[in-house]
Amino acid sequence: MAIMSMRDHVFPRSLVGRFFDFNRRISRAITPDHAHEANVFGAYRKIGALLMSHPRVSTVADVGAGRWWQFPAQYKEWYRIRLIGLDIDGSAMSANALLDERIECDVVHSIPLQPGSVDLCMIHSGIEHFADNGRVLQNLFEVLRPGGFILAQFPNRYAPFAMANQLLPHSVSKWLLGRAMGDTAVALGYRAHYDRTNYSAFRNLAMQVGFRELYYMPGYYSSSYCEFFVPLFMLSYALYLIRFAIGIKNLASYNIWVLHKPANTPDEPLFQFYAWR
Repeated sequence: MAIMSMRDHVFPRSLVGRFFDFNRRISRAITPDHAHEANVFGAYRKIGALLMSHPRVSTVADVGAGRWWQFPAQYKEWYRIRLIGLDIDGSAMSANALLDERIECDVVHSIPLQPGSVDLCMIHSGIEHFADNGRVLQNLFEVLRPGGFILAQFPNRYAPFAMANQLLPHSVSKWLLGRAMGDTAVALGYRAHYDRTNYSAFRNLAMQVGFRELYYMPGYYSSSYCEFFVPLFMLSYALYLIRFAIGIKNLASYNIWVLHKPANTPDEPLFQFYAWR
């Protein structure tokens, strides 16, 4: 009887898992490639490569470095950069072989680097996890040299998935994330604060600290969170198209920012990121 009871318990769970996997395959098959290519994750890699090509960029700090860098290993050699990892979890960085230096720290409180010693700070899906982004930006401003850059990609606090994450208990949102994202959920399950991560609030923070905006791009696509159930995915994709057409930045799902610490020489040439300005 105990064996039968265990089978009765396991089989429905396995059946539900296969159902979700089947729906994910369909959702991904019907998603146009350009929906992924035009999102902020692809833009982060392209803009990051451009920034690393700058003749004055040689020291790069990866904030929230974790277990891997978001760029191909050969970029370090191509662009001749020294890569510093900053993360509150030192054990995670121990597996990151591309880091030249590993610094375990909480960037909200302090960054133990010399002032003006970094050319480029990169933050991939990390801003939402910091409890006080005003302090983070102040600390990054301090370690950047005049003329240095920040490249940051992170979710908007008003994204549908972010609002669900804020409203639901952490244990519930983590369980739902596991059902929605499958094998990729482990890398996404860290607690998020979404402190002023919408466009207008973050822009105000950056300007108050002393940064200037070089580039901003909103990303409205986040339907991958709904791939586990095709009807929900289709509804999410329709809402994505509507939000994209309206173009309200505070309703974007994701943000990508390039911030610039003003140089000592005001006539220093800068990147031209916008295609229409």
